[in-house]
Amino acid sequence: MFRPLKVTFHLDGAGVYYDPFEPLMLDGILCAACSRHHVHGEPPGRDEEPADIPLPLARWEIDGAWGWRASALFPDGETEESLQFWRKRFRQNRVEISTGSPNLTNGVYRDWNMPLPLLLCRSMTAYALGDRRNVRRELIRSIRWLGKKRAHGKGRITCIEVEAIETDYSMVKDGAVTRWVPDRSGARLVRPRPPYWNNHGRVLCRDVGDSISSP
Repeated sequence: MFRPLKVTFHLDGAGVYYDPFEPLMLDGILCAACSRHHVHGEPPGRDEEPADIPLPLARWEIDGAWGWRASALFPDGETEESLQFWRKRFRQNRVEISTGSPNLTNGVYRDWNMPLPLLLCRSMTAYALGDRRNVRRELIRSIRWLGKKRAHGKGRITCIEVEAIETDYSMVKDGAVTRWVPDRSGARLVRPRPPYWNNHGRVLCRDVGDSISSP
């Protein structure tokens, strides 16, 4: 039975790599969790049509496009922003084992000093219309981190709560859309369901946070 759900990801406080212009999507996270049951072999290319993985969520359909009733993730409470740097330096004490002159501008010997913007928050929340038991099981079984730079210890999840609520916020909350919603006057061209990085089936959508009353 599908019910309105609130999904809370509790974090360790070390920060999560979060881009508000490319927000994390709950159905994308669920798709990654469920993919082990359905995906075999090499994943499709960016311009190749991917297989749709069934999720324990209700569907929506707008203007011939369809997707899952699941929102983006939103930080809870007070938040702070932090900036760290991801650095990689050529090991000078290992130069004697290399042949020729190492190129430090590109390739495997390249030096890195990349900014790492972090959002400091204790939890992030998303909404869905789905099967509470199956959503909770798939998330707890497979999802341990949020965002990028997980190998650097960012975005570690300490606990996941999935609770039933009275109101469905999977697409709209407080007069604003909570996910990418197809609209011919929208400003974002994006695939309306995971995998979002894929170019196949992209349509114009309203952005997360757009007012439902705006043209």
